[in-house]
Amino acid sequence: MTTVTRPPVPPVTIVMYHFIRPASKRFPGFAAIEPAAFREQLRYILRHHTPIRLTDVADAVNGSTMLPPRPVVLTFDDGYREHYDRVFPLLAEHGIFGAFFAARSALVNRRVLGANKVQFVLAAAGNTDSIIESIDLALGRSRVAGTGSAAEYRARWWVPSRFDNAAVTYAKRMLQHGLPEDVREPTLDALFQRYVTSDEAAFAEELYFTAAEAREMRSAGMEFGGHGDRHVPLPSLDAQTQALEIDASIDSLETIGAPRTPFLYCYVKGEHDATSLALLRARGCATAVTTREDLARPTSDNLLTLPRLDTTVLPVDGNASPSEWTRKAIA
Repeated sequence: MTTVTRPPVPPVTIVMYHFIRPASKRFPGFAAIEPAAFREQLRYILRHHTPIRLTDVADAVNGSTMLPPRPVVLTFDDGYREHYDRVFPLLAEHGIFGAFFAARSALVNRRVLGANKVQFVLAAAGNTDSIIESIDLALGRSRVAGTGSAAEYRARWWVPSRFDNAAVTYAKRMLQHGLPEDVREPTLDALFQRYVTSDEAAFAEELYFTAAEAREMRSAGMEFGGHGDRHVPLPSLDAQTQALEIDASIDSLETIGAPRTPFLYCYVKGEHDATSLALLRARGCATAVTTREDLARPTSDNLLTLPRLDTTVLPVDGNASPSEWTRKAIA
């Protein structure tokens, strides 16, 4: 009896995208890749890599398919309108099947995600002084149990991050997860109304693609996966609430005609814990992606914790020589 030895699964470059839009006078300094730069980056990727589906990764691990040399998967988080208006036509033109991850509250309920509120507030305000003043006032007024002092929060969160100075990092972290929920949500909503708009529903329609548009994309071969319900990092929740977050996300996949199982998943902020993994496995998740920066080296043990590269680490010149990450993929 001849034993067939399958070749090892090659490293997979999984690229992570969020906003792909032109610079805006209304929101100066907003972090996004320009559409022209995205087109050039796509040209670079097609010169040096072979696009595959995210589902192909799990299929390669279980032996039902083989991956080409230097495979690449393009993933798009949060369900932004430009993913339908700009990205989808370009991918379809080149025969690429991207993977899209939209939170249920944005896709189905048409609510602006808290993380997006923070982004647009910071972009519209122009500086953090008034935002931090609002946070300090909210702390001073709070009667919510467990609320710390401004000094305690600053000692923890007033530190620079990879992309932001200490003041911006502090404002982001406090409004995203640092403040108790009963303090954070009304503070962020007041800032959003002050700096961005009082019509959240209209803003959500401008910001996110619709379920009908997602069904159109899916019928053209695009992949969709879960990205939570309220776009909350799973480890910040207890096991029961993690399950509710994941189940609501799976419900949203069914809304657009995607299968409940096996399904794809994208962790909010890349964060997960042992409970998250157990819940996803129990529900038939095939592949899940994080935000950890690395090439994916898929095995049966790590299909639910695959790393990704941010768009910023790849060239936006279609004629560029292979980058460091591309050379690693070739090796």
